[in-house]
Amino acid sequence: MRLLLVAASLIAASALVAAPRTDAAVACGRISITPFGSTRQLAYTVRIVAGRVSCATARRVMRNFMAKSAYPRGWFCARGHASQGQKWAAACGTAAGADVKAYGPLRR
Repeated sequence: MRLLLVAASLIAASALVAAPRTDAAVACGRISITPFGSTRQLAYTVRIVAGRVSCATARRVMRNFMAKSAYPRGWFCARGHASQGQKWAAACGTAAGADVKAYGPLRR
C-alpha cells in the first residue's frame, strides 16, 4: 500500500513537471499608429501576457490607447518607461486579470 502511494505521488509530480506552461505570452502580431504631430508611422508588437482576451481585442485596445491615449471601460492602460527598466512601450489590463503589452517601436 505504501509503495503504491509513493508511486502515485511520483507519477503526479512528473506530470506537473512535464506539463506545458499555460502562462506563456501569446503573440498577436503588429499594430501601426501615426503619433500626434508626426507623419511617420510606427509599428509595435502586441502580446497577451495573461488572461483570456482575443488577439483582435488586444490589438484594438492597444491601438486606441497608443494613438489616442484612450481606453475602453473596464481597461486601464499605461505607457512604459525605459528609466524604470520596462521593456514594453505600453501595457493595458483589466481587473479580471488580462494583461496586454506592446513592444517597440520596431525598426523597419
